[in-house]
Amino acid sequence: RARPAELPPADLEPLLARDPEVVVLGTGSHHAFPPAAVMAACLTRGIGIEVMDNAAAARTYNVLAGEGRRVVVALLLG
Repeated sequence: RARPAELPPADLEPLLARDPEVVVLGTGSHHAFPPAAVMAACLTRGIGIEVMDNAAAARTYNVLAGEGRRVVVALLLG
């Protein structure tokens, strides 16, 4: 899915199964929030979620992973 507004929470399940501390969600070339249910899928499990454009998401992932944090990244393309 290329549009953040169309992202269903179920699409995050493979990432959440990795037991991350934080999910970094890249929403393409522009920052756009996903549906509230996507945010809730993380937050109700005590997992942080950061939403940003893909370039910022890649940088943020690298910093967090370099610190040894349990982080996953999802990048929406399109």
